[in-house]
Amino acid sequence: NRGVYNESSSSPTMTNVTATATGGTENRGVYNSSSSPTMNNVTATATGGTENHGVYNDSSSSPTMTNVTATATGGTFSHGVINYSSSSPSMNNVTATATGGTNSYGVYNNSLSSPSIRNSSITGSTNSIRNSGTSSAQVADTALGGVVTGTGFTCLGVYTTAFVALSGGCL
Repeated sequence: NRGVYNESSSSPTMTNVTATATGGTENRGVYNSSSSPTMNNVTATATGGTENHGVYNDSSSSPTMTNVTATATGGTFSHGVINYSSSSPSMNNVTATATGGTNSYGVYNNSLSSPSIRNSSITGSTNSIRNSGTSSAQVADTALGGVVTGTGFTCLGVYTTAFVALSGGCL
């Protein structure tokens, strides 16, 4: 199930949108495939499936995400935001939360994805951010609820939700 599905080089402007996906095996609040929308004041929620993704960026999607809340709960895999297959969103003032799943990641980056994250709050009960394979993440002035996993982190002004400063590798 998908709340909103942007595909094939579409680049819509999404403003004041609430997108919810529930009840399917794979639920995606907002699914961007080869698409780079401008997302302003968007709430994306996914629950109730085996895989739940608040925002799923796939196939070279590079949305501009500002004032976005992305939440995923339950299932085997929960991702607040997942960036897959060379997707590189710009994320500013994003709250990404994943809880209640066997594997819950606030932001999950895979297959050459490289988001830039600023002024945000990222929480995952497994990891706040996971870089898998050759993915990377630039993170600035952001609160992390949970540890990071992987390599390729560049971090500046990053801290835990208990206000403990983290190093340049988000550790």
